[in-house]
Amino acid sequence: MADSSDRSERAKGVVYCVTDLWPALCYLLEWHYQHLIFAEDGPFIIRQHAVALLALIGAGLQQDADAASSCGASALGEKLLVCCSKWFTAAERNGANEFSQKMLLAGCLWTAARAQHVVGVETYKTFLAKYLTPFVRSERFGEIIQTLSSSSLLLTHFEDRSEYGISSLPSLGAVQVRRNQTAPTLIVTRSYPVFLLHALLRLTLDGQCTSLKEDIFGSASHRHYLQALCARTRNMQQSNAVSLMGNWFVQTIEQRYLLDVLQLVLVEIGKSGKKCSTELEEDLASKVAVITIGLQLAFFLTCSLSEAFYPELVKLLDDIIFVPAYYGTVALELGVTGADMQRWKLNYKLLAQKALQNEVNQARDRDGFTVTEWKSALLQRSWPYSPLYLMVDKLEKGTPKLELLTETAIISTGLRFPELIEAVGISIATPTEQLMYLMASFLGPDSKFLEPDVSELIKRRIAHLRTLVANDGKAFDFTTAKIENRKSYYGLYQLALDTFQSSSYGHSGFGCLLMVPLAQQYDARWRNMVWSEYVAVLRFITCEERELFGTMAQYLEPAEDDIVLLRSYEQALNSNLLRPGSIPHRIAQHHLQAYRSKVKVMPPDSVN
Repeated sequence: MADSSDRSERAKGVVYCVTDLWPALCYLLEWHYQHLIFAEDGPFIIRQHAVALLALIGAGLQQDADAASSCGASALGEKLLVCCSKWFTAAERNGANEFSQKMLLAGCLWTAARAQHVVGVETYKTFLAKYLTPFVRSERFGEIIQTLSSSSLLLTHFEDRSEYGISSLPSLGAVQVRRNQTAPTLIVTRSYPVFLLHALLRLTLDGQCTSLKEDIFGSASHRHYLQALCARTRNMQQSNAVSLMGNWFVQTIEQRYLLDVLQLVLVEIGKSGKKCSTELEEDLASKVAVITIGLQLAFFLTCSLSEAFYPELVKLLDDIIFVPAYYGTVALELGVTGADMQRWKLNYKLLAQKALQNEVNQARDRDGFTVTEWKSALLQRSWPYSPLYLMVDKLEKGTPKLELLTETAIISTGLRFPELIEAVGISIATPTEQLMYLMASFLGPDSKFLEPDVSELIKRRIAHLRTLVANDGKAFDFTTAKIENRKSYYGLYQLALDTFQSSSYGHSGFGCLLMVPLAQQYDARWRNMVWSEYVAVLRFITCEERELFGTMAQYLEPAEDDIVLLRSYEQALNSNLLRPGSIPHRIAQHHLQAYRSKVKVMPPDSVN
């Protein structure tokens, strides 16, 4: 409470200080009215000075009765609107393609909105109708937003400057290297229009200029921008290409803009449980369903928001991601109820809170943020699967019990919610990552995977992944894959082998996951490791041929030529370590017979 009152007093101090300067500020505005050249060839430093002046004036134009009745405030407000009118007229005639021009127009809108109580509502509305509306509906405005996708900080590919031997500067990421360039450039280009669009967006959110909503946000350029962002959620390669999720400029400019876009046109759908049509929504729906755009855009943001945006992240979870209306009939087909969604939402909020490094960020009213809070995303890209990692973490740390959630809740949340997300076309993990998370579902301390309902869920998800991999035709990537950006496949596979050996009870689903890297198409080191160090595990593999990832032929061909591995096959068969007729037994028998038919006898032990 003390901090809140201190901030309030400081804010009042700013207002009183600025209001004392109104005559001087009015003089400066008059100077800019006379001397500022809005055209692109005019001095941009003068336009930047005008933007700073508008920001200072805006701090003093608060909703205050005394300020509104002041003669100085009235004169300042009138001069402000005169300047804004002049500059918007110039933009309508000649365009605003340079960055400082867009910044100046945005500053006009932010400050003029605060001045309406000073100049009068009717005067302010006249400005909007006579100067802003013609500008937005002009060809010049269309030229400005044409660059929205090409200049986007989220859609543009950037590379680490260290690759070019250029040491980093303490610039908050303002200087970057773009694709196919070796010279660093500013992250915000001359054509970047988001500042101006955000100012226009705030007007519509405040209930003003609603008639312009269609012209601004229903344009082809803006639709293309949203669709390009949403495409990142449907393509894992594109989602991995985003390299600026932890950039300060991305977060403070473009991510805040997108959060407000969602507030404008999408959240109402979830809150009411049905689509509330507007002109913009009907226009968007002609190509892509508004509900789908809202859900995909919300997911895109959840994977990129840093800890500094924790309240906004919670709002996305509340208003969109865990609202059944956004999933339509898909939720009904999968048997997902409103109670399920509420329970899952609570579980993921607990995980997000656990990831916080600074508890202060849970409050909306806070002063700035530090480097550790914006350098990386709060949630992993595959966060719907993240509950399953709690069991991996517990197993590695050797803690007596699971944190936050029960084993059943972890498996149910970590498999059913991703199932729902993927069913609506959102890609949240690569096939290899999905395989690893499925392995993690068997690592709980109480072997809940043996319970009928849980076992059926796991087998259903395994079957889905098996179909996905078969249709994709690509091999798993066991070399570089990690889950939660922490655990490699090798480390997880060893944990799974140890668990299977001690408490698998011959579960066929668990066994088929362990068989995946033993196919002939993968490196022989996986087969050598299992057949030498974990050969006892193979006796409990009970999966059938139809449960394998790929065909049986992929485990038999080409014939094995690794002598060490062939010896392991022979030893396992001679020691009766394998169940006759099982998949491992058939594999060992086949490769030994193939080798013997080629060389007639096994080589002596001395042969390497």
